[in-house]
Amino acid sequence: MTIAFTRTRNQIATIVLGKLTQLGSATPTTADTDVVYERIDLELKSIHRLGKFWRKVDPLPLVFSVSVSSASASSDILFPISMTIRNGNNDDPVDIIGKLEYADIIDKTYNGVPTKAVWEGGAKFTVWPVPNSSLSAKLTYEKIADDSSASAAPDVDVAMIASLCDILTFELGDQFGIPEQRMARLERK
Repeated sequence: MTIAFTRTRNQIATIVLGKLTQLGSATPTTADTDVVYERIDLELKSIHRLGKFWRKVDPLPLVFSVSVSSASASSDILFPISMTIRNGNNDDPVDIIGKLEYADIIDKTYNGVPTKAVWEGGAKFTVWPVPNSSLSAKLTYEKIADDSSASAAPDVDVAMIASLCDILTFELGDQFGIPEQRMARLERK
């Protein structure tokens, strides 16, 4: 027997609005629900970026072409995990380095099969050495959290739903006029 438990974005919004407005049996307004939906999506992206909630999705492999000194991948990259360059019949590993390490490379025009790549953000990578011809690269990366529809569960582990509701309640407290004493209690949770 398998038991799965989760909450949809709509159910999370109802929980949060219940804490913010003391809804009781009343139905939340569309405007209030939209505010919570927007905050769910923004908060999840922010929390995931900080590494506080590990996302449910598996790392995604992406194949793209590399030419001259830059490579353009997908724009939904939260952070790169690993990269390989197709060199003949081999997939050669490429070290993903930081901007400071890239700045330390003296001859940035040196030609060869890339062994290093710096992520410029978004969909752009700068590779070194500069390839002589177009090559194929494979990038494994963690994807930016998708916005979810009202009837879908947000991209967060079930064990973290209660904490997410508390965070959302605290973040939206000022907007809903929650008194300072209650906000201080929410902050301690």
